[in-house]
Amino acid sequence: MEAVAPAWLTREYLEAALLQHYGNPQLKIKSVDFRPALKKGENYGAILTRIHLTYIQGNGAEVEEHLMAKTALEDEDLDTKERKAPYDIYNRELEIYEKVLPKLQKLAGEPLCPKVWITDRQHGALLMEDLTHQGYKMAPRLQRLDEDHVRLVLKKLAKMQAASVVLEANCKDQKNSLKKYDRGFFNRYTESFSAYFLGCLKSCASYLNTEPGFEKQAQLLQELVPYYMGLGLRCFQPEAEHINVLTHGDAWTNNMMFKYEKGVPTDVLLIDFQYAFWGSPALDIHHLVNTSAVERVRSDLQVEMRCVYHDVFVRELRRLGFKGQRLPSRKQFHLESEQKRFYAVHCGLLLQPVLLNTDDVDADFAALLSDKPRGMNMKRRLYLNAGIQDSIRQLVVQFEREGLLDPRQFEGL
Repeated sequence: MEAVAPAWLTREYLEAALLQHYGNPQLKIKSVDFRPALKKGENYGAILTRIHLTYIQGNGAEVEEHLMAKTALEDEDLDTKERKAPYDIYNRELEIYEKVLPKLQKLAGEPLCPKVWITDRQHGALLMEDLTHQGYKMAPRLQRLDEDHVRLVLKKLAKMQAASVVLEANCKDQKNSLKKYDRGFFNRYTESFSAYFLGCLKSCASYLNTEPGFEKQAQLLQELVPYYMGLGLRCFQPEAEHINVLTHGDAWTNNMMFKYEKGVPTDVLLIDFQYAFWGSPALDIHHLVNTSAVERVRSDLQVEMRCVYHDVFVRELRRLGFKGQRLPSRKQFHLESEQKRFYAVHCGLLLQPVLLNTDDVDADFAALLSDKPRGMNMKRRLYLNAGIQDSIRQLVVQFEREGLLDPRQFEGL
């Protein structure tokens, strides 16, 4: 069942938004149609509603607009709201769309995201252009992204993030510093997502324990449980000797829109900045490749994909005249990526099953964040997906060989 648009999103609300956007009090809406943009299980953090409206200008001319409303989930239980509250995802995203992305786009010299009409702090809502009517569309999430798509996304991320480095370097006001965005999935303020993360970790271990030959890896995951949140936090801490960036924070298939020519992706725009944070660019690369890339890219081309990002990132920093830290060589960037590689475990074993879920029973954020029977049953079912099982079996062996299932992997670094 699709999420329903909130009751306050009405013709009258949109008429006021038109007035605010265009500054023309004579505009009047003639017709409006609301439709859900995504099905249940395809988005966990907000309600997305497509809006097709026709309005009449002062001269009587009719104009069509196609908009997308992104609105906060309003029917969540108190426990879920309290667990999400420390992340402040709605205010953060509104501020980034309103104050940060326009500056990044100017520095990058190209669009990075949709055009925003209204940022509504009262309702925690965004009103922006519907990119599907600009020729953009989502790639099929269950098919995952091939090499061409991944390359395109990494180049766009590199441009956005090089711009963020320069923006931060030129920042004279601590209030506007990008370093204040320090609440990624793992952060020093809260562990309120631990029921989600540790519940998935335990469910993954339980599944592997039923697979002959994977009992060792199942045991290693179980032993990782008490150390897991600390290991994740270590990945999210900015390294002073590295060049840090404003990450996207949730770089997976449904948070990007592609434009195509003759079936080939030619451009991509990023959406959903609820979990954007200041940290290593390697985290977005690990996230993208280990949640959303086809197996060939993930298993054979990870190093090459880092090079794609690195080449554009360094080129853009030079173009923008960055005079800060020494630009990382390829070797240094690979080492920095390996230092943050435990996050690939998180993305591949825990996030991927959620993002590629095909079972919409209890597929909501409340279940993810719950350690009650409903929540644990939902997380257990994630690992019944045959496609996910194939991926998990491949990944967990690889991660063990790399030493990424060792709770002491950061000691001595």
